[in-house]
Amino acid sequence: MQGPRRRHASAGAAAALAGALLFSASPPAAADAPAQTPIHFQVTTRTDWGDQVFAVGDAPALGAWDPARAVPLDAHGYPAWTADALVASHTPVEYKYLVKKADGTITWEEGANRLLRPWDAPVTTRDTFRVSAGTPASGIAPTCAGWSESWRYTSVFNGCGGAYTLQVLYRDGSTSTCREVAAATATFPGYGPYENHPVAVSHC
Repeated sequence: MQGPRRRHASAGAAAALAGALLFSASPPAAADAPAQTPIHFQVTTRTDWGDQVFAVGDAPALGAWDPARAVPLDAHGYPAWTADALVASHTPVEYKYLVKKADGTITWEEGANRLLRPWDAPVTTRDTFRVSAGTPASGIAPTCAGWSESWRYTSVFNGCGGAYTLQVLYRDGSTSTCREVAAATATFPGYGPYENHPVAVSHC
């Protein structure tokens, strides 16, 4: 009478051990994956028939500066071109736009790389393809226009070599007023008690 019970206990122990081994061999939970932030790229530019606009940048999702792996934008709302990409949260992203002609010729927009610092909320860019380094109202500003932040203030500095009209784009999609910033630092509102951190400086 006791033999079968002992065998049953042994089988149960083996099953428990197998379950423990299976659990220990399970892949990490999805929560362990790095956080990602959606970026909705929108750039306005007029092109010739057969041209294609791309977003390319230093993030792997943006092709790591390889035009062959750049993100193609959709011309459904022409002359606005749009595309979506996921980038690592809390990691600065530099990017630019380029146009590929039907014959394979590539035209990069002018000026320095654009700079984003995405947090954990979707970011929408409202850019204009830069035909010159200082194209007015061109959207996300180049890396020469940077910022530092605190609870009370966002300090924006302009190292682009000329006066730029700039505003701050915040985590929730809101923007500050536009101000002309010469080769110096200007003060804009900080992120406040709701952690509404800046994600970019835009060229008005």
